[in-house]
Amino acid sequence: MADQTEYKKMLTDLIQKQMVVLGPNIALDKARKIPGLQVTDTGEVLDMDGDPQMVLKGVANEYMTLSGEIAQMTLNTLLEKYPTLKGL
Repeated sequence: MADQTEYKKMLTDLIQKQMVVLGPNIALDKARKIPGLQVTDTGEVLDMDGDPQMVLKGVANEYMTLSGEIAQMTLNTLLEKYPTLKGL
């Protein structure tokens, strides 16, 4: 089972990739909408409260509402990189 550290790394990668695609302001605003998620201005996830799977799903959903298939492809690539995490 994946631990919270693995989720933080994956979320950091996801947010930083979306910062390139969407721009830092939009990407960070969307990530920071998720309750309990603490993200630095560089996109690094410092902390998260609650179920990491739900946090990941929330962030992914925020990005997918903006950039649909691009966000899904990014997420799929990252899920391959982190095989211990559950898919969405």
